[in-house]
Amino acid sequence: MNKKKIQGLCIVFAIALLVTALVAGADTAQPDSATKIEKSRVDKAPMPAGWKAHAQEKAREQSGKIYPFVQEVFQEDLPLRQQRLRALGLSVKDIEHEYLLLESPYVDTYEGKYGAVRFMHAKHAASLDGDCAACHHYRAAEVKNTDAKTAEVLACRSCHQEAFKPEAPERIGLKAAYHAQCMGCHAEMQQGPTSCVACHDKNPVDHKELVKLSENPSPQEVTQECLSCHAEAGKDMLKSAHWLWRGPSKYTTGKSKSVMDGKGTTTLNNFCLSTISNEARCTSCHAGYGWKDASFDFSKQENIDCLVCHDTTGSYKKAPPAAGMPDPKVDLVYVAKNVGPTSRKTCGVCHFSGGGGEAVKHADMSPELNWPKPNCDVHMGDYDFQCVECHKSQNHQISGRSSSAPVAEGSRACEDCHTATPHYGDTLLDYHLNKHCQTVGCNTCHSPVYSKCAATKVWWDWSSAGDKKRKVNKDKYGKPDYLWKKGNFRWKESAKPSYAWFNGFTTRVILGDTIDEDGGFFEDGEQLTDAQKLALKPTNISAPLGSMQDPHSKITPFKVMSGIQPADAKYRYLLVPHLFPYNKEDKLAFWKSTDWQKAFTEGMKKAGLPYSGSYIWARTDMYWRIEHEVMPREQALSCAQCHTSLTEEKTCNRCHQDKRNIKFRELAQKGTDFAYMHSQGRDVQELIGTTDYIDFKKLGYEGDPILYGGRFKQLPLGLDKK
Repeated sequence: MNKKKIQGLCIVFAIALLVTALVAGADTAQPDSATKIEKSRVDKAPMPAGWKAHAQEKAREQSGKIYPFVQEVFQEDLPLRQQRLRALGLSVKDIEHEYLLLESPYVDTYEGKYGAVRFMHAKHAASLDGDCAACHHYRAAEVKNTDAKTAEVLACRSCHQEAFKPEAPERIGLKAAYHAQCMGCHAEMQQGPTSCVACHDKNPVDHKELVKLSENPSPQEVTQECLSCHAEAGKDMLKSAHWLWRGPSKYTTGKSKSVMDGKGTTTLNNFCLSTISNEARCTSCHAGYGWKDASFDFSKQENIDCLVCHDTTGSYKKAPPAAGMPDPKVDLVYVAKNVGPTSRKTCGVCHFSGGGGEAVKHADMSPELNWPKPNCDVHMGDYDFQCVECHKSQNHQISGRSSSAPVAEGSRACEDCHTATPHYGDTLLDYHLNKHCQTVGCNTCHSPVYSKCAATKVWWDWSSAGDKKRKVNKDKYGKPDYLWKKGNFRWKESAKPSYAWFNGFTTRVILGDTIDEDGGFFEDGEQLTDAQKLALKPTNISAPLGSMQDPHSKITPFKVMSGIQPADAKYRYLLVPHLFPYNKEDKLAFWKSTDWQKAFTEGMKKAGLPYSGSYIWARTDMYWRIEHEVMPREQALSCAQCHTSLTEEKTCNRCHQDKRNIKFRELAQKGTDFAYMHSQGRDVQELIGTTDYIDFKKLGYEGDPILYGGRFKQLPLGLDKK
């Protein structure tokens, strides 16, 4: 063969290799930078017309109200004033505005650097035992045309307005008054925030003139531009759970000192099973670029995706099969010039659609929370809360924890804001409700159903996957009952939670753990009905730890996700299947071959564990704690919905002999109206008229605690159980 022919063959061979490489990487590669792609700036989740967070709007209107300046005040020693206000009967029940927004023009004098402060007026008054004088230390010297109680509690801005006001130059301005009063009290009591950002959100900086990028930058070039100013943020991010997908697991029993567990390493679930060998698909929700396999370098800051969390335009989008790379249609320069704080939308891009679709995983999160109604979630729908207002962040370490993964960078609880005695009224009912808080989790009453805004998946049977010819049907929620890639599904909207004792710690099955020897399973090829599969004893992949005898445990609501997933017949641990193909040449992925043997062999090879070559199908459960979709207090469970004894002839008067005009029956039955919820389209017809809602006997009680006593106290002698 002559030299020219050899050179020609080499060129042909090189071109063939190049074409093969391009085809192989087609699933994860970005388009060539020379390719002209039309960019999109469309907000993918815009605010619906007419949407309002009503409580927040009302508070904002109140904050802008101008009050006449009170120049002369009635001087009075604080102890005398306290006694006089108590003699007037002034208390929490007289508060007109329970929630206020401290956003007066007298305060916004620092170039708009900080946002308004949310102020829970009633909660503060209750925490001071109704001592209104602690804050409202004076009243006007002259009182005209108002009742005695109203005259005593002037708004702060009635006396404190702009600083050095000519009419009262010795009096401090409103901003100074707020800071002196709030911070001084918090410091003295050694509780409550005292730093700027603990009370205020920082207003975003306009980046339009700060960001300098080429016309069509790469994602990494955008990140490098961010890091040119935010170098420390880049270093912090490299240590975060959102970057590493692993971290401290202090609330997982047996793993409390581990820092290596997480969904990127050892965590398993009964949704998508495992990230391992499926990275390029799963990392569509990673805060980074290019994690397509185990070779991903977690030390490279330029691969941090700043935009996915800090986009304010709503136009940023990841390309699902591209290992976290942005959709080529995203206008990266436009997004980079409009970055700002995180929001429900940026957090929700991943957390509202985990598990491969909207509302699949989480019982209480779906895209409905981008713009929810108050009866879907009172915090987000009525007060316009953003996620970070509860999930506080420091150095990119975000407090809060999910049932699906063991990582915890800090814990959050309702009591952090609402205190251990959140019912701040002074009635006998408030007393009983606060006593309940020692035993009952907040969302047990305040989230009587979950997934009431969008149906969630409650059953996933992987053993039935692979039938490409099977017809897909839609259930009453419009959800599919089958996908050949994933198997059988069942969905539920407005579902009643399962209740269990929970002390904050979780038991968990991770990669390599032997599953319950007594757990239910069946052989491949064995034909079982869905009912038979559901009846099998489950292995709990994650479950709450707690008991009735544990004083740290509370009755807590959970979504129990049930399913069928693969396990090794010999080693008795759950298997990791290779599902998503690495490239177009990959014949091992189940979604290419529909061959479980190939998928398990490759998946377990990447997981670093042996596969015996023989598999079974295991019945599993996962417990997902209900934390969001908190309903307004008027729609919390009523006393009678849990305590059957309160539906009988005797109600509260079984113990209370008060003869005054108290409507005990009405009081006991005031709460969630499932008939009304059903009339509004919620799928709760089977819950109408329900009592013993949380099933006391299942929780370990002899029966209704009103009749049989609580977990630590016996009923008084002689109390009739009838």
